[in-house]
Amino acid sequence: MSNNRIMQKKAFTLIEVALTIFLVGVISTLGYFYLNTDNLKRSQYKTAIQSQINLIESMVFQCKSLSEQMPNQVGGADASDTNLTSLECNTSTPYAFDGGRNGFVPVPPTGFTAYTATETGTEFYIMTTAENNSTQDEALVSLALNYTSTQATLDHNATSATFKFYLSR
Repeated sequence: MSNNRIMQKKAFTLIEVALTIFLVGVISTLGYFYLNTDNLKRSQYKTAIQSQINLIESMVFQCKSLSEQMPNQVGGADASDTNLTSLECNTSTPYAFDGGRNGFVPVPPTGFTAYTATETGTEFYIMTTAENNSTQDEALVSLALNYTSTQATLDHNATSATFKFYLSR
């Protein structure tokens, strides 16, 4: 009989086994979410694009404050899907956005197209694109949720996602 008691004390109870399985499940779920490289990359892309848009926005508004107009293409034409490095601020001494006086154009993260600017009527927006269903696209979707439809839009076509950030509308 004493052998029976010793064996019973060595066994785990059903509650101990269930609790162990539950804890392993919780830890693995948290580990998957926090260590998932796609989630980390998406978050990094979103943060990088947001930071760069803020920088571009301040450059454009500084130009508008100094020249009373949005930046134009070199030569004076309105921006029309123009690479930001081809824009200039038309102050008394014009300066280019390509590293000239007080500014530079950031290079978008890998997987995004170069930033372009377009001015049509009262609208002036900055644009970048990424491949559909990519981590970059997911970052743009997440970023677009931070803005109203008058501040930013995200459009998808057959191959790409186009993010437009409006500086005037």
